[in-house]
Amino acid sequence: MKRSLTLLLFILALGAVGTTQTGSPTSANPLRAPTYYIAIRARNCERESIRFDGASNLPLGTLIALKVSEPFEDALKDYTDDLYVPVGPKGLFEGKIAPREGTRFHRSLLLIANFTTYVPKQPQSVLQVVGKIGENLGGLGNPQVHYLSGNYQVLQAIDIAPWCGEGITEPAH
Repeated sequence: MKRSLTLLLFILALGAVGTTQTGSPTSANPLRAPTYYIAIRARNCERESIRFDGASNLPLGTLIALKVSEPFEDALKDYTDDLYVPVGPKGLFEGKIAPREGTRFHRSLLLIANFTTYVPKQPQSVLQVVGKIGENLGGLGNPQVHYLSGNYQVLQAIDIAPWCGEGITEPAH
């Protein structure tokens, strides 16, 4: 009996030693991504515009290029020109993008967010952090990094636009 009690106390002691307290999820130190990232969300879509918001841990003032496209054969068919939005002080950005003249949006289009160091021209303060050709973006360790000619590294994130009002009859003007 004494041996069983000793064994039980030993097991309980091991369990107590192996238990560590972790920080609360609301701690003052937010979790950090191991590499740079862009997250994008198409909030709503109408035939004449898509509202979006996003987040990034790229430096303040970084310009993110957004466009709307759809797969077409072996490439993408663009519905918009590039729209450039800056990353704000809390790492957030938002906006509204309109289709090219004579074009309307429809469901399942791709909202594409790109960060490159060359188009648009990024502020010098951004290039000092990410590198002239994006060499500090995380390379192959970052699942959002794509390599281009000249060994340029770019970040890309994609969301699918929701239903865009197809089938709604517009009132006569």
